[in-house]
Amino acid sequence: MRLKKAYMLDFSRNEFYGTIPNDIQHENYSTLRLLYLDHNTLTGTIPASLMQMRKLKGIFLNDNYLEGMIPYVIDDDQKVNLLTIRVQNNRLTQPVAPVICDLDVNKGEYELVELGVDCEIW
Repeated sequence: MRLKKAYMLDFSRNEFYGTIPNDIQHENYSTLRLLYLDHNTLTGTIPASLMQMRKLKGIFLNDNYLEGMIPYVIDDDQKVNLLTIRVQNNRLTQPVAPVICDLDVNKGEYELVELGVDCEIW
């Protein structure tokens, strides 16, 4: 499914299962700002393509069965745009990569307002 003009996709609380599709990426959803996949039974890892979506403001993946790590944010433009990452209540590997924790508005120059996961405190 490709929805190039979609602003928000809310698939929360739909009893979805399986992995997050790899085709959720900027080329297929170039205007997407908010992605809600929370409160489902999603498994597998978080695709790196989610963290590279240029216009995405919020990613809500909390309350699933996701494993692995939060993919590193590579694109500097993405760091500025992303405001919320919610991934609590999954099976993610700790600790969270410092590059993700440093996006916190209180620690760095970027605008991440809400990080729904624990970071190591130094």
